[in-house]
Amino acid sequence: MTDRTPSTQHLCNPDNTTTIEVEPTLSELDDLAKLSSLQPSDVIGKEFASVQDAEAFYKNYSLFVGFSIRKDEMRRDRHGMITIRKWVCSKQGYKDQKYIDKIDNKREPRGQTREGCHATMKIKIDRRSMMWVAREFVIEHTHSLSPPNHIQFLRSHRTVNDSEIAQLQSWQTVGVKTSQVMDHLVDQSGSYSNVGHTKKDLQNRFDSVRRFEIQTSDADSVISYLTAKSEMDPQFFFNYTLDEEDHFGNLFWADSTSRSDYAFFGDVLAFDATYRTNVYQRPLVMLVGVNHHHSTTIFGFGLLGDETVETYTWLLQTFLVAMHGKMPKSVVTDGDKAMHKAIKTVMPESVRRLCCWHVERNV
Repeated sequence: MTDRTPSTQHLCNPDNTTTIEVEPTLSELDDLAKLSSLQPSDVIGKEFASVQDAEAFYKNYSLFVGFSIRKDEMRRDRHGMITIRKWVCSKQGYKDQKYIDKIDNKREPRGQTREGCHATMKIKIDRRSMMWVAREFVIEHTHSLSPPNHIQFLRSHRTVNDSEIAQLQSWQTVGVKTSQVMDHLVDQSGSYSNVGHTKKDLQNRFDSVRRFEIQTSDADSVISYLTAKSEMDPQFFFNYTLDEEDHFGNLFWADSTSRSDYAFFGDVLAFDATYRTNVYQRPLVMLVGVNHHHSTTIFGFGLLGDETVETYTWLLQTFLVAMHGKMPKSVVTDGDKAMHKAIKTVMPESVRRLCCWHVERNV
């Protein structure tokens, strides 16, 4: 396995929709050499029956080449169908400067793993065939690739299967610890490398399953509650999204008082975000203003899945729908780059200002 050079070969062919057979699973691959030596011209224009097939293809490719991947850009149409999906090398981009400069860390910051790698694959829906077509495939990396004996420890290739979770759940009911379950799995497979994950992965997946069971129940309860509120108050507004696996994504709501207040006092809009302080580890964003008594008035709430440009764009667009399209004259933020980009896109004519408290706090 040779190291890649920093130069990037970047091919796009938006007009090519020629059908070329794609092998989304390992069993359908001709041989290892073919997969590990793929060129952009081999992939651009290939069609996938689903987003999952495309992800499986790129994950298998990264497994043989020696790097870890993560999900990046995703766009949906107004019906909720994914129209664009992008995956990148886990070392793509750079860590946000606000996390590097943060001075009130409660724990030692992790080492930086991102170093501007360009490797990526991007697909786009073809409305004529209703297939997802590869539009972009960049193979060059800016870093050394992992040797074969380390690949199974890369994050995107470490997996905990359902049977192992079921085993952990049943054993923990009788007092067996996670470390003991992990030792048993190692004994069964013959070595740590054959297990395919670490003890921390096993515990994290188990915690995630338990949280999801709780959150799914809570999310259903919230939607039922908000639906009942909207039936009692015709001016009550809420909207939410689901991700590609139908898990709860983002939520926005505003009652009749908030919508009425914005109609009168919505010239200035401010964001007040509490970052992952709730039990679900999600950003809660309050959209607020000031009324004629110089008191804070709340225009709406957003419980978000993440802090990306796409999520903040959805929040602002949904907010404007609730407020009948009325644009604020000024928007006050804490300087978050993703939020700034979303405001620039959705509210281009609004004057953007930084909150003095956040400026003084970050000096």
